[in-house]
Amino acid sequence: MVPKKNEQPHTKLGQVDDDIASIHARVKLFEYPFAHQVLNSKIEIFCSFCMRPPVGDEKLMKCSACNHARYCNKECQRLAWKLHRNECKRLQKVFPNLPLTEVLFQSKIIDRVLFLKDNGDKYGWERERQFQSLMDHKDEIRQDSFKMDYFEKILNKMTTFRGDEMPDRETFFDIFCKVQINSHSIHTNAGNEAGMALDLGVSKFNHSCRPTCSMVFDGFRVVLRPLVPGVDTADFDKAFISYIDVGRSKYVRRKELKARWFFDCECSRCTDSGDDILTAIRCSNPCCEQALVVTETSDPCYIACPKCGSMTDDDTVKNAQQLMLSLPAQFDPECPADKLREMLSSAESILHPMNVYIARLRTALYHITGSLEENISNIHKQVYENYKLCFPKADRHVGYQLLHIVKALIEQEKRDDARPYAFDAMNIFEVCFGLDHPYYLQTLALWTYLDQQSPKTKEELISLTNFNDNRRINIEALLEKASQLSTQKIILPS
Repeated sequence: MVPKKNEQPHTKLGQVDDDIASIHARVKLFEYPFAHQVLNSKIEIFCSFCMRPPVGDEKLMKCSACNHARYCNKECQRLAWKLHRNECKRLQKVFPNLPLTEVLFQSKIIDRVLFLKDNGDKYGWERERQFQSLMDHKDEIRQDSFKMDYFEKILNKMTTFRGDEMPDRETFFDIFCKVQINSHSIHTNAGNEAGMALDLGVSKFNHSCRPTCSMVFDGFRVVLRPLVPGVDTADFDKAFISYIDVGRSKYVRRKELKARWFFDCECSRCTDSGDDILTAIRCSNPCCEQALVVTETSDPCYIACPKCGSMTDDDTVKNAQQLMLSLPAQFDPECPADKLREMLSSAESILHPMNVYIARLRTALYHITGSLEENISNIHKQVYENYKLCFPKADRHVGYQLLHIVKALIEQEKRDDARPYAFDAMNIFEVCFGLDHPYYLQTLALWTYLDQQSPKTKEELISLTNFNDNRRINIEALLEKASQLSTQKIILPS
């Protein structure tokens, strides 16, 4: 049973604010991308059309002609045929050589652009906006040697793949630039990358490092959901999405945005000096917990601790800055755990616990080893405090971190302590995903068992912190089925 908003359990956590619980703004659904493509490395995992994984133990069906595309069922194969027909012939010609994912993706876009030129928008592909209206940043890309080298690489491979069907160089350059600026990655809600898409509706939304809306994926479909009160997804002055991973420092965020989208971010978060706590260093006094605020690129100087008065010299500041700049923006999942432990140990000796680089190292170590090894629940709480600075309070990443805390506390047989964290995670998933999403329903069950002190085993409770399928659930159909079963039981003869 879903708890009523005025029946929230008492918690020492500063429970989810009323403003999160009261968000009922309109969501927006984008279910007709201009083009989409599964990553070549994930072709056996996700359907080439709907981009969902198969249900349970089911296997994807392989296209018998090209031996590449895979589908959930005959219906997905039928719906994909309009775009796959020409691709299928080309794949057969180049077999056994497989083009890059990017080549397959942009080739589909070329097909659509050429069709629109000859036939107009007879299928409503441009219902949200025209492809030619997309921003392209051609001049900036021409001046970027790395991007031009990449363009030449894709151009050569595309020419080999399409042969006589290849448009002229300038036409393809126009398409290439628009795709680079306006396409987005497709992830499962658990954060696993599945492919890429160009959605003309999604492309209308601007970026903020403090996003007010989240993109929730169901295969290639995108649901835009407000994360803060008072935001309508139809209001482009208030509805912002994130183009990047916002769980990083201002310097790293701005660097990535400038490199790919050619703008200097001046969002509300990037202009907030309070965001610099994410690159703070330790006070030189080992007994003082004060954070000393520096950034990766600020001029090294002596810093007087505002709390204890101790002086931290400029060499220490410089060493901390060099350490932050040396750490990777993303961690390879194949990175040896010992190497991560070594990096974390060096970082913890000089960077403050609230530093985002510490949080990311701990998170990477947890994902690789499944454990933080020491004071696991306390360390998860420190990461959670960091996440709250990086992400909107109703962001799913905050919810996931809350579940890590819940799992750690359950493992320590501290179920009463775990209950309020599960409740906050449940409320966050309600906002992010909606009442019909399995992530919300699963966390609702977890909180209910903890709240009612149900005699569930440790393993049963922990299983509810692990997410698999993200297909929405038809709650009405389930309730109707349950009602029918209940009626059948009543009329059975004794």
